[in-house]
Amino acid sequence: MSKFSTLFFLSKRFLLSHGSEKFISFISCVSVLGVVLGVFALIVVTSVINGFEAEFSKIVHGLSGHVILYTRGDPIQEPDKILAKVQKLVPELESITGSFITELMISGNRAVSGAVIEGIDTSSFGNVTTVPKRIVSGRMPEGDNEVVLASVLSQKIGALVGTEVKLIFPGLEGHGSPKVVSVQVVGIVRMGMFDYDSKYIFTRLSFLQQILDAPTQVTAFKMKLKTLASSGLVAERLSKSFGYPFRAKDWSTLNKNFFYAIHLEKVVISILLAVIIIVAAFNVASTLMMMIHDKSKEIAILKALGFPASQSFRLFCYIGMGIAFLGGGLGLLLGLGANYILAKTELIRLPAQIYSLDFLPVIERWSEILIILGVALCVVFVATLIPAFHVSRKPPIEALRYE
Repeated sequence: MSKFSTLFFLSKRFLLSHGSEKFISFISCVSVLGVVLGVFALIVVTSVINGFEAEFSKIVHGLSGHVILYTRGDPIQEPDKILAKVQKLVPELESITGSFITELMISGNRAVSGAVIEGIDTSSFGNVTTVPKRIVSGRMPEGDNEVVLASVLSQKIGALVGTEVKLIFPGLEGHGSPKVVSVQVVGIVRMGMFDYDSKYIFTRLSFLQQILDAPTQVTAFKMKLKTLASSGLVAERLSKSFGYPFRAKDWSTLNKNFFYAIHLEKVVISILLAVIIIVAAFNVASTLMMMIHDKSKEIAILKALGFPASQSFRLFCYIGMGIAFLGGGLGLLLGLGANYILAKTELIRLPAQIYSLDFLPVIERWSEILIILGVALCVVFVATLIPAFHVSRKPPIEALRYE
């Protein structure tokens, strides 16, 4: 029998004790359960946070595109030239649309509120954003004097589809008093993020240009790229090429603080849940110390028969890592099973008006799962070293002295 086979056989016998030693087996099961719970909780929680992050990412670039190029000064007088330059600079470009974005007040039956109105090119807007797909009532604007309101804004001012609202533009150039325009609400859109749903209004670009006396002018270009991963490099390239007053941002920097908060939340929760694995590791060390005390006679006999100290060390490392691998494997299976159930059945329902989703989204990232398993195995291995070193240094005569 090889050394490995011998160590494997002994570690299995020590773990699966019977008769008067059932308590040791029970403690071993508790140690395994601790690792299972830690790995299971980390896999499920990180997958759910990944799901929320991905859903909110879709909302952000569903409104702004992958990259947005905008002016911090006056509106762009010759958008065709800018468009041609962008198409030349960005070979990754799939679709692009021009918009005119400005602030105003809106008055409904119930209240008056500040808002942001965006004039959109209806022929290309849907190719870059997902706004038309997020209409929950009515339709997108097709003619003049038609607007689509964000859901929270429509509730706030008391405007439903078919009602009339007033757009109040601040004093424009050449006009000392605000300009008031009556329009009809033809649609309600819900993006899924409060910042967007509480202030956005959409209308046709030509209609907004007519109101503002800015024919052919735009303030921003929204772009959809062939690959989302290249958005950061494209934004940087455009910012350098155009310079002031233009500025380009990719979708992730538009809500940088929000995504940083999600990332920080995932890190903090992962650290807290990792405490479960650390406690389980201490439990593994305690189990091994109890096993050493209980099996001291057998260990001493093995050493007296020529079992070297290094083999004793490896024996208890095998036992500890056996607990770690068993707990990690079961935790992995349970975590993946729970994620599958959550994804397929949408078992846990959420209030959509608060979370913008009515279910728990789940996205598994195998890089994170492998890190979780690796950390669990490393923590348990470190906890195993102390009792394994202790048993390797213990002379057999001490255990046999009183036998």
